Amino acid sequence: MLNDYYDIAINNLKYLEVTLGTEFYNDISIGAQQVAEKLLKSVLEQLFPTTDSYVNTLMHSHNLRAIYTKICEVDSTLNLDRRDLSMLKDYYFDAKYPGDYFVTVSRSECEENLEIMYNVIEEVNKFRENNNLSVTKVKRKQLKSMDCF
Repeated sequence: MLNDYYDIAINNLKYLEVTLGTEFYNDISIGAQQVAEKLLKSVLEQLFPTTDSYVNTLMHSHNLRAIYTKICEVDSTLNLDRRDLSMLKDYYFDAKYPGDYFVTVSRSECEENLEIMYNVIEEVNKFRENNNLSVTKVKRKQLKSMDCF
């Protein structure tokens, strides 16, 4: 594994996919958010110097929508839904920590979070191919039926 956002995200994805046969929907959703975040940050660091103070702030945030908006300032090739990114971002805290906004993620919500994550993977991989960067081919996977366990 290389020491960059893209490779770490792919490593996180491989671990996440091992858990798809479990009912740990909160952790799977948090993992999906983390994969999407790291992949978007991998694009951000390709497009902007990290010495830019706002970019540096984004590199330390979990705000997928804000990261995507910054990317779109100079590259409009990524085709993602800002509402989906905003929703996925919320799981980073709401499904992870106790408090007033804590949620228990349902199976259907988890499936939706995985769909958003795989959309991010596809778009980032297109960006990387267009910029002659290495790409790890990824096949979409779904939650497994609990009946088989």
